[in-house]
Amino acid sequence: MNIELFIARRKALGLSQKSLADGICTQATLSKFENNGKAPAIRIVAQLCQRLNLQLEDVFPTERVADAAVLKVLEQVEFDLITSEYPDAEEQLDNVAAMTRHDQETKLQYCYLKGYVAALNQHPISDVIFNFDQIITDLDEAHITIYTQLAYCGIGIAYQQNGDFDKAQYYFEKVRHTLPSLTLETAASVGRVINLAYYTGAFYAEIGDITRSQQLLNYGIDTCSRCHVTYYAARIKFLQAKLASDLDQCHEYLNDAAAFARINKNRQLLKKISSYSSSH
Repeated sequence: MNIELFIARRKALGLSQKSLADGICTQATLSKFENNGKAPAIRIVAQLCQRLNLQLEDVFPTERVADAAVLKVLEQVEFDLITSEYPDAEEQLDNVAAMTRHDQETKLQYCYLKGYVAALNQHPISDVIFNFDQIITDLDEAHITIYTQLAYCGIGIAYQQNGDFDKAQYYFEKVRHTLPSLTLETAASVGRVINLAYYTGAFYAEIGDITRSQQLLNYGIDTCSRCHVTYYAARIKFLQAKLASDLDQCHEYLNDAAAFARINKNRQLLKKISSYSSSH
């Protein structure tokens, strides 16, 4: 990785870390890249390089560049999960199943998405756990990345859908306790933290722990607000509407949910909101 070239070009153009990072990532993320060699997601480095008039290959490891085609598909799959387009997500993953994944981050992202798609498409729980077990026992054996928490959440979803709430709660409790300490350095990490807050909140709502559910959902919405993202906001607002005890509050949440769903072109959720509004 040729970080020296990256830094030299930034300074030659008279750009501070803050100005280079603006609109792409946090200054802290850029600082970790320049000072410690901690590379963020490939799409972030690609945007930074574009701003510096550099080619990705000039500074980035060859194996991650080789994963670019896979990463483009995985990004679409992750968005499909947000908009509940689960069959499309599965089809996209099938398309890249045979493609080589060189970089550790790419392997982690693939296993996380493969596990979520299996869980949300209600595949056998053994298939779900197989994907997440690769993260927990191999790819993130030290449990230092967010992917371990995503794996715990995905296993929780699978057990929840199978009606085994005791086992589901075991995994969701791990997520709940870790959630406040997870970093929000990139758009991807923000989206994944909100993902964890939503699914964990949805579980506690299902088992009747409304107070804990609302705390998690509020954390998700607060994160959306602080980080200026709308992904998952629609689904959180819709769940908050269903939990609301006051009719006016329910309608307010539904209106918010519909607005965010339209912004993110979440067709599946718009159908659910329309159906729910008609019956309330």
